[in-house]
Amino acid sequence: MTVEVIIAVVTAVITGVLGVFFKDNIVPSRFIPIQNLIIGVIATIITICTGLVSDLLIAGLICFGASFGVGGLYDLVHTKK
Repeated sequence: MTVEVIIAVVTAVITGVLGVFFKDNIVPSRFIPIQNLIIGVIATIITICTGLVSDLLIAGLICFGASFGVGGLYDLVHTKK
């Protein structure tokens, strides 16, 4: 596995777990995109600071894509029900 895939998977798992835990219990549903944005920013900063990915744009795309992708997938699954 490449570093980019590992970063995306870890970010997605963390976003999914926090989304399940916080949604409608602590944070109202309308603020979940803000939560995903914060997770994406934190993941990008950690990725750059640890040197896993040296390009800020690539790190941002990976982390934001994973965090918003999981948030959208979570909503899609629960909307279908």
